[in-house]
Amino acid sequence: MKPKTMKHVIMLVLLLTAPLAVSASGSREADTAPVEHSMVSIQGGTFFMGSPEDEMWREPDETLHEVTVKGFSISRYEVTQDEYKEVTGENPSQFQGQGLPVENVSWYEAVAYCNSLSEREGLQPAYRIDGKQVTWDEGADGYRLPTEAEWEYACRAGTTTPFSTGSNIAVDEANYFGTYPYTIEDHYFSQQDMETAPGVYRERTVPVGEFEPNDWGLYDMHGNVSEWCFDRYGTYPAETQADPSGPAVGSLRICRGGGWNDFGKHLRSAFRSAIPSTDRFPSRGFRVARSSN
Repeated sequence: MKPKTMKHVIMLVLLLTAPLAVSASGSREADTAPVEHSMVSIQGGTFFMGSPEDEMWREPDETLHEVTVKGFSISRYEVTQDEYKEVTGENPSQFQGQGLPVENVSWYEAVAYCNSLSEREGLQPAYRIDGKQVTWDEGADGYRLPTEAEWEYACRAGTTTPFSTGSNIAVDEANYFGTYPYTIEDHYFSQQDMETAPGVYRERTVPVGEFEPNDWGLYDMHGNVSEWCFDRYGTYPAETQADPSGPAVGSLRICRGGGWNDFGKHLRSAFRSAIPSTDRFPSRGFRVARSSN
């Protein structure tokens, strides 16, 4: 057999016998398998948004109030780099790799992606974009960012605890600054009696879907990358609300869920981050939603 032919045979054998890499949760068969674009239909309902006053490490802007939301759909996973690049032709992420969430994306770039994705699929774009002026057409059937209320409703998945996982969250349940789990500030000298002990800090994003989903089938609502919402940041009203979408004016937009570099307390379902719309960061991404018209 000729050397060149022998080389090809060896390469073929290696390809056929190479083991598939399985994720920690077994959610994908191989780390090279693309994550399918998938939406989860969320039934509308009423819930208490924010946190009770006795929740540990709650913030003053988490006023507990009753909110009703209409039905909508939201993506099962955070938008991946492959999905983002397929639509925009770019991948701005600091941590690049198969199955990883896109990050280093501003709020403006996230809403532009939503419009471009809608146009690709023949849907009516949800946003009218005129420079820095963005108006949401609530009657459009295209992709958009979830509102803050929709995000928290979907994250909680019927729970009232600090996390959808319960009263705490471990490093095998989410990607975050694992050496600073929830309540560690109260256990600096007695960590042996903590509900969730300090764990690994991965220091980067991991492929979407590495951990178990919440009860409504949504992955990485806590950790990995924090996620842009549509709303501007503002004070919650004390009264009951229906389908709120934030203040009409303001320079900051809401991010939710916490990222790979956030402490455990910042992954709470009620925790709010207020970020300039132009800001980009390697622990911030987004997922998409659609109205149920």
